[in-house]
Amino acid sequence: MRTLSNLLAVPLLLVLLLGCCHASGSTNETAARQWFEQFNSDLAVQRNLAVEAGWNYAVNITDENSRKRVEAELKLTEFLKLKRTEMQQFAWRNFTDKNLTRLFSKSDDIGTSVANATMQELYSSVKTRLATFYNTAKVKDPRSGEMVPLEPNIVAAMADPDVSQLVKRDFWVGWRDESGKKMKNDYEEFVQLGNAMIREAGYANLAEYWQSWYEPTSDFEQTMEKLWTEFKPYYSLLHAYVRSKLRPHFGSEIFPLTNHLPAHILGNMWAQSWANVDHLTMPYPESWTVDITKEMLRKGWNSTTMFRVSEEFFASLGLGNMTDKFWAKTVMDRLPNVEMNCHASAWDFYTNEGDFRVKQCTSVTLPYLATTHHEMGHIQYFMQYEKQPVPFRDGANPGFHEAVGDTIELAVMTPEHLVKIGLLNSTIDSNEYYVNYMFLMALKKLAFIPFGYLIDKWRWSVFKGEVTPQQYNSAWWKLRCDLQGISSPVPRSEDDFDPGAKYHVPGNTPYIRYFVSHFLQFQFYEALCNKSGHTGPLYKCDFYQSKEAGDALKKMLSAGSSKHWEDTLEELTGTREVSAAPLIRYFGPLFDFLTEANKNSSEPLTWSSECPGDDWYTSTTAPPSTTAPPPQTTTSGSSGRLAGATWLQLSMAALLGALLSTLLTR
Repeated sequence: MRTLSNLLAVPLLLVLLLGCCHASGSTNETAARQWFEQFNSDLAVQRNLAVEAGWNYAVNITDENSRKRVEAELKLTEFLKLKRTEMQQFAWRNFTDKNLTRLFSKSDDIGTSVANATMQELYSSVKTRLATFYNTAKVKDPRSGEMVPLEPNIVAAMADPDVSQLVKRDFWVGWRDESGKKMKNDYEEFVQLGNAMIREAGYANLAEYWQSWYEPTSDFEQTMEKLWTEFKPYYSLLHAYVRSKLRPHFGSEIFPLTNHLPAHILGNMWAQSWANVDHLTMPYPESWTVDITKEMLRKGWNSTTMFRVSEEFFASLGLGNMTDKFWAKTVMDRLPNVEMNCHASAWDFYTNEGDFRVKQCTSVTLPYLATTHHEMGHIQYFMQYEKQPVPFRDGANPGFHEAVGDTIELAVMTPEHLVKIGLLNSTIDSNEYYVNYMFLMALKKLAFIPFGYLIDKWRWSVFKGEVTPQQYNSAWWKLRCDLQGISSPVPRSEDDFDPGAKYHVPGNTPYIRYFVSHFLQFQFYEALCNKSGHTGPLYKCDFYQSKEAGDALKKMLSAGSSKHWEDTLEELTGTREVSAAPLIRYFGPLFDFLTEANKNSSEPLTWSSECPGDDWYTSTTAPPSTTAPPPQTTTSGSSGRLAGATWLQLSMAALLGALLSTLLTR
């Protein structure tokens, strides 16, 4: 019997032999184009089969669908390996046609698919186990004793201001016990297998492979660190201000002396968005009040309405409507009587016949309206680059794909646009009104950035062996305390595996794309606003119905990954670098407000890079909650989600903040 250690012995001779033969192949570019044309057609078929199987599993999680998904992935892997071998007949690195060279280069880089069938089966098996732990986890509700899933029950409880912090703490701990804690050994196996397999493709480890998707022209990790360093002072302003508002509300006893924010009180299971504490932190809470979620319901909006409104925005730019197959096959609502993955996502089926779909368990709320626009951004990207060869059917870099929908969100969220679509009667042109608006945007956009950075920063260290399995959890919390300024509400140990409580870790989905996208989206937004002829503050720009903005966006999207992303970025924005400058300009008036507000506060702008010590937890940790608060009311049409924006008459800005709270897309 072959053991895991036997399988991890990399066949270096094969790798060297493959590497030695590149230069000896043919440079006949006519023959190469003919070969590629057939390969491209076959690749679309194989990818379609794999995506179909993945979709069927995601919307109906069964053992049978899981088996079929693994089979389809293995068939795709074998196809890619076969074609990679065939490619060696060409010395494609020496082609004079650089576009053809790029096509072959992308086709040659098949990642972990280079490994043998036995390793592929083991890898697929461990990935399935990790996903199953996450997708099927349920937690005991401390109020009712009922076993409940993450979505919608636990997400809603964490967001609800009427649920006590003790109950939220129990949910916080329970979710990590039932998801991450159970998968630590499997994750260690996943890392070992993944690294061994990717070495056969010529990469040192999975970290190097994932970073290669950005075609870095300099040290990628240093580039990301520089971007974070540029932004961190502005995050510190927000962190200190929010801390100054939450400490008196929850009581100093739950705030460590290290000045970290307790992870469970920010309205989100991962503290990646703070939009649900808007009612406690708003700069000017006395502004005019209106309930936009209630207005959506009053007007009879449903999930289809929300998708149609999003479609109309893109169409107004000249990008076209969704396809008939999109409307026929998209899953907008939770399917009855099946276990499904509700994490919102967009899918390209590689048919060249307009088969694009979204999977989403929609509620008629402002957060889901924002989520819908985000996912429709992915669909528009798919539509615009559909005619590209399959290896080019991707974002210019992974951050581009995430940034497109968020760029549209920035326009849709403006009060000016909400008036246009009938959800507001008018706007109020005052400094206080727009400071509130920007603040609530910041609770989602700016609060997320360190979280978007630290997940892959942790994984890179794991993949490179700098963090061992015996250090997984301590290294995770070191980053959360240091970068995010967040600490656990209870002691953690290496018996826990808290990274696994976030979907993208067991899902093997790189996360740095979201960090990058949070800067790119403001670069895209500023460029499109300029092309639309917008004058005035950037945060008031709505480029709805601008054909000039639409033409520029369409040109960028239709290129896919056919060019280096720096070239694509330069064509739209005039710069070749990801930059924080447009984001800083956008939030300028808010940063001025936060600077002055923090001067009048006793809260320091900094926090400790180290997590609270065990002695602090020993002296302050309260016992588990045992009493149930009064039953919480729900809003009809919200798929069981506790009333988010409707729990009280939120201020205009707070409601716009709810729109920003796209909890399910990250």
